[in-house]
Amino acid sequence: MPKKILYLGLDPSHYGKENVVHCPMIQISPKPFGEIKESLLKFNEYTHIIITSKTTISMLDLYFKEIGSTIQELKKKNVIAVGHVTAKYLNKAGIACRIPQSETAEGVVEVLEKLDLCNSYLFLPQSAQARPVIKSYLIHRNIRVEICEIYDTKTLIPKILPQLENFDEIVFTSPSTVKAFLEIFGTFPKNIQLTPIGPITAKFLPSN
Repeated sequence: MPKKILYLGLDPSHYGKENVVHCPMIQISPKPFGEIKESLLKFNEYTHIIITSKTTISMLDLYFKEIGSTIQELKKKNVIAVGHVTAKYLNKAGIACRIPQSETAEGVVEVLEKLDLCNSYLFLPQSAQARPVIKSYLIHRNIRVEICEIYDTKTLIPKILPQLENFDEIVFTSPSTVKAFLEIFGTFPKNIQLTPIGPITAKFLPSN
């Protein structure tokens, strides 16, 4: 019998396994448009765009519509996506992008290291809870950048809590899902496989 898997992230459609029960424990809260309007209105000035999640794509799509534009504006820029899932959503919209070998913020920094960023102006839309790796790198190198927090990631307590003993595996898609799980359950269950998506999330989980 296939393992029964509990998936805590926002979208399990790309996970590619059977017997997946989706129980999101995080939610996205967009920032008020007024807080990011000025950054968007300068969009023509940017030379490079860094997209760190597929959530960022959907949020930008909403905000572009507020100024009478579309996500297609990204086609005019040099776009860097944090990983293959994010790139897949960009490609669906016809937007080409670079992908780092390591699908992390550190991997994005490795890509930036290889680029000629003289006279560039980067746009970094991200979660308010994003790790400061990319931001710190750009500031340290005195690279002109517009850092724009476009959404918050918050804990979502399910109306009906899953019975953990019914599952063989729990999938954590980000450090935020780990934090939310601990806020809700208090501790990690024993004898259940804890599966992180990506090396950064893995650092927040105990080794099995």
